[in-house]
Amino acid sequence: MEEVKISLNQLVVYFGIVNVVLGVLFGSFPLISGIKMKNRNYGVYGFIGSIIGGAILGILLSYPIAIIFTWLIFRNPKETVEAMNENPIDVEIENPENR
Repeated sequence: MEEVKISLNQLVVYFGIVNVVLGVLFGSFPLISGIKMKNRNYGVYGFIGSIIGGAILGILLSYPIAIIFTWLIFRNPKETVEAMNENPIDVEIENPENR
């Protein structure tokens, strides 16, 4: 059986790819919760931040970023605006042709 030899550059690239994949995995939590809680800005920022953090320091940075943005999303949920008014106003339109 042959020995497997990996250069330092290849090792750095492989670890970078694994860390970016971990960043995507951890970043999906704030992204999904941001979409469900109607707070897409924090969700997208958390997703992108986790990917970049994963590329830089791996799990040491991507996991805390995902937790912080998920906490921000659940702390400040956007209120949904009702499209229907509970007390509608009666509006009558007078048409001169129908008199």
